[in-house]
Amino acid sequence: MREEGKISAYQAMVYQVSIVLATAILFVPAITTKHAKQDAWLSVIIACIFGCLQVCTAVSLARRFPNASVVQYAPLILGKVPGKVVGFVYLFYFFYVGYFILQEFAALMCSSYMLRTPSVVFMLVLSLLAAYAAYGGLEVICRTSSIVLTVVVATLVLTAALIVKDIKIWRFLPVLENGFNPVLLGAISPGGWFGETAVILMLYPFINNKEKVVKTSFLAILILFITMEVVVTGAIGLLGPTETASFLFPTFNMARRIKLEALPFLERLDAFFMMVWVAAMLIKLTTFFFAGVLALSQWLNVKDYRPLILPSMAIMIALAVQAWKNITELFAFSGEVFPLTIIFVNFIITGFLLIIAGIRNISTGNT
Repeated sequence: MREEGKISAYQAMVYQVSIVLATAILFVPAITTKHAKQDAWLSVIIACIFGCLQVCTAVSLARRFPNASVVQYAPLILGKVPGKVVGFVYLFYFFYVGYFILQEFAALMCSSYMLRTPSVVFMLVLSLLAAYAAYGGLEVICRTSSIVLTVVVATLVLTAALIVKDIKIWRFLPVLENGFNPVLLGAISPGGWFGETAVILMLYPFINNKEKVVKTSFLAILILFITMEVVVTGAIGLLGPTETASFLFPTFNMARRIKLEALPFLERLDAFFMMVWVAAMLIKLTTFFFAGVLALSQWLNVKDYRPLILPSMAIMIALAVQAWKNITELFAFSGEVFPLTIIFVNFIITGFLLIIAGIRNISTGNT
């Protein structure tokens, strides 16, 4: 049975926002501040501009082939063999992001909350939940994603409101103390995460009001920009640039410092923040895993993607367990390699396909 679910452009936007926020709010503040120091908020602005460019590229390509995914029309653009190779790159990319998500999730849980629990336990639990959700199909994932995103955004807004009184403006000064180059370096990481919105290349065939995708995709970038800016400026203003850069997960450190004067018995609010984050990570893993098995079924010309779920998940867990030896390696990878990989696939390869399709005037729909 083929995937026959349909979603709206708004629901696709919810997907785009959810998958980026889940990991970006965790890693971006520390990675960006490490390079740009107190100017990290400027890096987010530059990353947003680059994110708009990536979304524009992905949507422009998808609109040429409204009823097919990138795995299906890559052979049409490049020829059978080169197209199959590019299709494999995309499907590998989806699983690649998936096992990176598993590592991130296990790393935080093992380093901050359950120190004696083997990381593979967390990977198995999250993977089984994601596999079950993926089996339910696109519409099930989308409905769940809408609920989770609402809770995530509400939590971030509440967190910002509770810490705003403790933010010190002097921590953002002097502006551009070390010039503009550190700001550009700091923009690479969030710029890569913005590129994850290119998952629209797999979702586009299932959107029933495609004429609104351009508008909703740019709205997704705007929402991501505001939330990333809030998280980064909040971390710098509350913790300072040096302390923010020194923490692995400064967002959780911010949450730990929240104290409700009216309810002094409530402490460690980061536990609630962690529960919300776990739900967001589940949505992100499910989305990329679903995109991966769907891409694999299309690449293999298999009618139903569901028989591929369990073997694909087993392989992804095996890769995640062997990927990095410790959290330091994972953190270095997330700042130096992972964003560049996203940019390469979602912008360079996608842009290349768009250029070739334009030169050869290949299209199966309105452009």
